[in-house]
Amino acid sequence: MNINTMQAIQGALSQGTESVVSATQDTKDQGFVSYLKNSFDDVNRALSSADKLANDLAVGKNENLHEAMIGMEKAEASFKLLVQVRNRALEAYHEVMRMQV
Repeated sequence: MNINTMQAIQGALSQGTESVVSATQDTKDQGFVSYLKNSFDDVNRALSSADKLANDLAVGKNENLHEAMIGMEKAEASFKLLVQVRNRALEAYHEVMRMQV
C-alpha cells in the first residue's frame, strides 16, 4: 500500500469517529428520562400501527397478510424489549434498596 491510500483510510476513519461522537453527545444532551419517553412513544406507535393493520386485515381493507404479520411481530418484539428494560430497572432499584448504608 502506498502512503496516500493509508492517509485516505485514516481520514475516513476519523470522520466516521467524529460523527459517532457527535451523535452520542446529542443523545447525552437529551437526557435519560426523555430517551425513555421517546422509547415508550415509539413502542406505543408500533402497537397502534399493528392494531390498525390487524383491523384492516379483518375487515378486508388490506389483503396483504405478510405486511400485517410483520407489523405485529415488530410491535411484539419492541414491547418485549420494553418489558425487559423495565424488569432490569426494577432489579437495579431493588438492589440499591438492599444496600446497607
